[in-house]
Amino acid sequence: MKKYLFLCLILCLETTNAASINNFSGGYDVSNWSQSLNGGTIDTSGAPNSIIETSSNLDPGFMTNNKSADTDFTVASLGSGLVNFAWLYNTSDWDSSYDPFGSLLNGVFTQITVDGISTSQSGAASFNVLAGEVFGFRAHSIDSAFGAATTTISNFSAPAAVPVPAAVWLFGSGLMGLIAMRKKPSHLSALPA
Repeated sequence: MKKYLFLCLILCLETTNAASINNFSGGYDVSNWSQSLNGGTIDTSGAPNSIIETSSNLDPGFMTNNKSADTDFTVASLGSGLVNFAWLYNTSDWDSSYDPFGSLLNGVFTQITVDGISTSQSGAASFNVLAGEVFGFRAHSIDSAFGAATTTISNFSAPAAVPVPAAVWLFGSGLMGLIAMRKKPSHLSALPA
């Protein structure tokens, strides 16, 4: 019985390993991300350690365009789990309410910066994703005027896919069968043929 439990434990542990990729590397290398600029910029020269996302500032203060624009940096999640990152935000606009920064999950924007309190903010954030969901970061500009906001994203980590090799299941099920055959119940051997 102990062998059964041990084998089941080993097989179950193989499927429950929660792995993550740290920084913009591996499956989350910046080359795997999609960029939607809309007048903003995404500087990936600091990768794999950090990226810098800048909101749109198409109209340098004359209010002729006065249009909202989103600068997005997105990728499909490789696994299920927690996305973590640190952020450092600065805006040259009147205040942070004109150029909020936040996370994206399946196209839904969640603002992380706090409106109106300061032109400089920082913090750490996390959110859950499922394998295949599209997540990322957005620099939103309300008016694309009077200055942009720049956010540095660092200490990034996200869930990695942890496939269980078919050989583990094949080997494990065969081993379970051998153990079961070896432990033939004693009451069956006492029966006449």
